[in-house]
Formats: sequence, C-alpha cells, structure tokens
Amino acid sequence: MLVWPLYGAGLENFGLGGRPIRWPVPRPAADQILVRSDAVGLCYSDVKVIRQGGSHPRLYNRDLRTNPVVQGHEVTLTVVAVGEAWRNRFTPGQRFALQADIYYRGLNLAYGYVFMGGLAQYSLLGPAILDGDEGSYTLPVPPGLGYAEVALTEPWACVEAAYVPRRRLHIKPGGVLWLLGRPGLENAPYQIGQTFAHGLPTRIVATNVPDALCCQVAWPEAEIRNDIAPADYAALMQAEAPSGFDDVIVLDPDPERLDALPPVVAPGATIALIGERPLGRPVRVDAGRIHYDYVTYLGARGWDVSAAYGAARNRAELRRGGVAWVVGGGGPMGRMHLQRMLEMPDGSARVVVAETNLARQPELLTDFGPLARARGIELTILNPKLMPPQAFQDALTQAHGGRGFNNIVVIVANVPAIEAAMPHLAADGLLVVFGGLARGTTAQLDLSNIYLGGSQMTGSAGATIRDQTHVLNKVAAGHLSTASAVAAVGGLDAARDGMQGLMDGRFPGKMVIYPQIESFPLTALTDLKGSAPAVYDRLGEGGTWTREAEAEFLRVFAPGVYP
Repeated sequence: MLVWPLYGAGLENFGLGGRPIRWPVPRPAADQILVRSDAVGLCYSDVKVIRQGGSHPRLYNRDLRTNPVVQGHEVTLTVVAVGEAWRNRFTPGQRFALQADIYYRGLNLAYGYVFMGGLAQYSLLGPAILDGDEGSYTLPVPPGLGYAEVALTEPWACVEAAYVPRRRLHIKPGGVLWLLGRPGLENAPYQIGQTFAHGLPTRIVATNVPDALCCQVAWPEAEIRNDIAPADYAALMQAEAPSGFDDVIVLDPDPERLDALPPVVAPGATIALIGERPLGRPVRVDAGRIHYDYVTYLGARGWDVSAAYGAARNRAELRRGGVAWVVGGGGPMGRMHLQRMLEMPDGSARVVVAETNLARQPELLTDFGPLARARGIELTILNPKLMPPQAFQDALTQAHGGRGFNNIVVIVANVPAIEAAMPHLAADGLLVVFGGLARGTTAQLDLSNIYLGGSQMTGSAGATIRDQTHVLNKVAAGHLSTASAVAAVGGLDAARDGMQGLMDGRFPGKMVIYPQIESFPLTALTDLKGSAPAVYDRLGEGGTWTREAEAEFLRVFAPGVYP
C-alpha cells in the first residue's frame, strides 16, 4: 500500500524524495480491524505537525526518525477485515466516520497523530479506538452519503464544538482550589455566596484571604500559605497541587500575580477574577493552554465571589441579535464558522470577518454575500492590510457601535490577532481561541473586562463523538452540506502538494485526498473541466462537489475499487 510517513519536522521529511512510499498492508490481530481509507480532508493542523515534528503537543516528543507519524484525521473509512474479538460488531463493507480526538485510559491518543491516519491506503484500528473511554470512536455512516462529505464532518464537528459549552463554570468538586488574595485585604467584605453549590474541593490553599471569607463555609482540608511571591508560585504548586490548581480565585487582581498564573493551573482550570480596579496594563496569558487545555478566564465585579460562576454565565452560542467577529475568516475553517453564523436561526444581526489574504476578500463577498442578504444579516469584510491601522480600528468600532463584539472567534493561530481582538470584546462577551498555538505561547492581554464587564475567554480544540454525530445527522437529513467546502481534490500522490497548498493558502476551501486513487494531481474543482470533464459535468450549482461527481471520479481513477 502507499503511505505518507512524516520522518521529522519540515516538509522535506514528508515521505521520501517528495513521494509516498510502499509498506505492506497490515493484517489485523484478534483485537483489531483493518480499514480502507476512502477520503481524507487536509487540515491546517497537519501543517502544525509538519512544522513542529515530534515536539507537537499531541505527539509527546516522539522520535519520528524511528517511529514516523502518518497523518490524516478527517476521514471516511471502510471495514476490510475483522479480528475475532470484533466479529459481532463489525463486518467487511461497513463505512464510518471517525472522531479523531480519542481518549483511552485518560490519555489523548489522537488519530492521525498517535495512531496511523488516513494518508495510508489501509490501517489498523484497535481497542483504544473501538472501545475507548467514551466507547467506540467509529461513527456509522447513513446510506447514500458521499465519502468527502462524511470525512468533512470531522472539521465541521470542531466548528460546532466551539459553540457548545465546554468550560466549567463552577468549582471542581474534589479538586484543588487556590484562593489568592493579597496583603491589605484583611477587612474586605468578600462573600463566598453559592460558590460551592456544586460541591466542595478536596483541598483549599488560601493566600492572604480575608478572615471573614474563611468563616463563611465549612472548609475541607485547608492550607494557609500567606505572603507567597509570584516567583514562588511554581514551588507552591509542586507542594500543594502537583498536577496544577483546578481553580484559582484571585481577589483584587493585579498584573504581577496574574502574570505568574499560567504555568500553575491544571488542564480545564478556571481562573476567576474578582475585583473593582482595572489592571492598568496587559498581563501574560498562555494562549496555547487556553486552546488545548480549555483554561478559562472569567470573573465578576464587586465582592460576591459566586457571581463569577453559575449556569447563567455558561453561554457559548451566538448572542441573539448581537454582533460577531470572525478573526481570520477567509480560510477553510473560517468559512465554515461564517457559514454556520449566517445559517443559524436567531443568531447574530451583524457579522464581521477580518481576512488579510488579498484574494479571499472578494471570494467571501461572492460566496457568502447572497446568503447574508437572504438571512437579513449585515456582513462586513475587512482586510487590515489594505487599511491604515486606525481606519481598521474605527471600522471595528463602527461595526459594534462602541459596545464591543458579543462573540469573537479567533481562527488564526496568531498571537497579535488575539491581542488585537481582546479590546473589542463586549461586556458579557465571549472570546474563543480556536486557532491552535503551542502550549507556552504567550499573549499580552488586558483582562480588566473579564471582571469589570463580566466577559469570558476560553478555547476550543477538537470535538467529541456527540458533536460529530450531530453534524453527521444534519448531513444525512439534508440540513448541512459539508461537501460545499470542497475546493480541490487529488489522489494520494497529491498529499504533499496539498500540504504545501495549506501553507501557501492556495485554496479558500478544503482539499480532499482520495487514497485509493494512487495518482491524480491536486486540482481545483473549476479546473476539472480539462482533466476530468465527466467529473466536472457532475458538479453542482456554483461548481460545488457532489456525490455524483465523486462517484464518477472514483469510477474513472480508482477502477475496480468501488462497486
């Protein structure tokens, strides 16, 4: 079979001599199944792996020279052979999508990262995927769906997940809480209120906390550690919460304490800021941990700690009648977010897209302008590269009327983009870091609005089985066309060109590789008229990819593989 292994950081290490290589088709053991790769969507996350190599967060410092990774996590798969342990659940010919964000015994073992992905013509799936922490990560495909539209339910699920409440807006029961005050707050009238309505932490560390606050609840095991300097926070974490603090409540926030917090919180942590005074300067925030670890910043003004929490604060969906901003909306994922915003009933009244790619601005207006007008939504496309900085800021302010954006989704993995977005977040607004940056990548952000205005900042990375099943059902019901995102197609030998195309931003939409077609150049749909006219003739309205076009493509260029 043909395979694209990645032997290290850099596109020069993708395959050998710029070509895929041949490996034997594996045979399934008793607890495995053999699957055929039918369609693979290329994702910018693949580029991040190519650039970072084994240091990518999901590869856990793997030595790719001796243990290469085979990428491709947006897939449609077909069962070819079944090991004895699975013969009551799987049969040859079954088709399914795969939720790539796999957890097994608490570990994230992503498909196309830890496990061989779709850029191999065949691969093995074992217990981690077929019987993982959330059950089987295989999602059966309803009859009649095309391979590309099924593969693209994975990125669409990631888009859907960005609008599903993921952050924890209560103190973690059984976790470790750090109540972080400062000297001089001894008589401050803070109230604990309903902060522990969901249960108490196992352990509390209290630093310079008002005496009156400590008397308002029957504390669990508590450790008083006063006058801890920010330089000593890491040592405190090692002593009191080796895996990081699950919750930190910062009373009367100041820049020095906030600067030191990012390394000492656990994955999924909430950092609640309670105060009355603005910070006065930006503070250090780990944007990579917000994205990958779902670290959330929230807060409240005044003295009631519990005002930062609660179900009423758990908004993830677009604000009805509000104003939304997609930062970097011209690429494949940005266009999916934009399509979702424009198609959503009772969503935003106005949507702003910022896109620096010169070619994509007119494409966005052409492709989405009619939909926006039909839905009665005001769509504004801005290109900061074509505007003086102040003019761009004025245009943003005009768009939100000086009140800020209710929803900001930062698609691009870019620190300046996050830093530029934060000042435009409305009170009670939500900023989602969607573009993946490496853990340890810091942004300088003024978080005053988090507690003075009640805004929130969180991240979104990957999706769940539920998210992807929801998208798959929408596609089967005809309520969503994932294939409308396809901009170019190619055979397996075109995967390297596709990765280069991602790096160059060559196509506005998704590139789909068909692994069972060994050789076909990466081709824009509009250019199929010359190289595959029978396929071109079966494109849909506006030149969109259809099931009929795909079937003809596979019939002509993968003869004998598909009935």
